[in-house]
Amino acid sequence: MKRLVIKNKQNMHVEVLDWGCRIIALKVPDRSGKLIDTVLNYPDLADYKNDPYYVGGTVGRYANRIAQGRFILEQMPVQLTTNEKIEKNHLHGGEIGFDKRYWSVVDIMDNAIEMTLTSLHGEEGYPGMLTVNTRYELSENNELTIRYTAKSTQTTIANITNHSYFNLSDEKLSIDGHEIKVEANFYTPLDHSHLPRYPFKEKVDNTIFDLRQFQDVSSIKNMICNANYCMEKKEGNKVQRVATISHTETGRRLTIFSDYPSLQVYFGNYLTGKLLPFQGLCCEPHFAPNSPNIMTYPSAILKPGEEYCHIIRYQFENF
Repeated sequence: MKRLVIKNKQNMHVEVLDWGCRIIALKVPDRSGKLIDTVLNYPDLADYKNDPYYVGGTVGRYANRIAQGRFILEQMPVQLTTNEKIEKNHLHGGEIGFDKRYWSVVDIMDNAIEMTLTSLHGEEGYPGMLTVNTRYELSENNELTIRYTAKSTQTTIANITNHSYFNLSDEKLSIDGHEIKVEANFYTPLDHSHLPRYPFKEKVDNTIFDLRQFQDVSSIKNMICNANYCMEKKEGNKVQRVATISHTETGRRLTIFSDYPSLQVYFGNYLTGKLLPFQGLCCEPHFAPNSPNIMTYPSAILKPGEEYCHIIRYQFENF
């Protein structure tokens, strides 16, 4: 496994591993200039080989869940692998998703790195050979932009995201002390297996899912656990702010931008082993869970000749 490092002139560092094209460190200077890592990671690189939690990984072809791994594509049934053993759903790309593959370096500069992966036709049940590029680029105002592009030889589905667990505190033992705000008027009601249930989209008004104003993470982490938010496009398909995570004690703030139609918020309830429950908070921009089976959701279909292109941006600041 190779560790690759990019940085900007503000001394912000991002460390990326070629195994899973994953972020294994995201170090941001605090008020005094001291570098503070803002993501969870494992103590040894070897731990990533057996990581069941997708820590920092690039996940795909389809991030989140597809019910029983089944959907209809161009009037033909598709059956994907079902790696959620109890519920028999397809999760984060299957048994050997993008986070469990070696990626090749296309280009590396001081402040940017681009990596590529080819997923063959039939892998995990997906139709078409998919060629994927992930580019990490740091700006001088402490923004990390992730740009995903992909092309397929056949009509398929694509839904790629990053699965970092954020913690802006110094000790990194708990997400208590954080606040979160999500720019969404609607959320996806989920069933017991975290799949959307009818009516598939509901207003957050007067519910625990209303995070339009900052909420204390410690007061909601057990009640929300895992939620998908529907992002309304305000300016076409442009990148827009979707969530903000803040830690008052240390004065750190992370604002997340994306052009995806949904945002999954997960409080790390089920982390175990070398990681602790509620030790990190995920905000994963992507297409909605099970969207290939729900026609009212934005489509994740990618056709030959088209280019998949989506952006996630993490903006860090001290206050």
